[in-house]
Amino acid sequence: MKEKTRIAVLVSGGGTNLEQLLLAAEEGRLEHGEIVLVISNNPAAYALQRAANHQVKAIVISHKEAASQQEFECRLDEALRQHGVELIVL
Repeated sequence: MKEKTRIAVLVSGGGTNLEQLLLAAEEGRLEHGEIVLVISNNPAAYALQRAANHQVKAIVISHKEAASQQEFECRLDEALRQHGVELIVL
């Protein structure tokens, strides 16, 4: 049996869509996928708390702190690869 697809969710605000995805995962409605990472460019995003409430790893990668767009994209790519992400949900 194939392992579940590893999913990252990119967020920037309240995370109401994230909440629905997390609930769907907990209820078994994401039978072929699992949310393994939440990434926000906004350290104040409530979505980070939502992820924590569901015991999903959440990190901040701020484009404001990167020296360039390329550096930001490299940090994002590195985080996705480190967590074995196969699918990104916006």
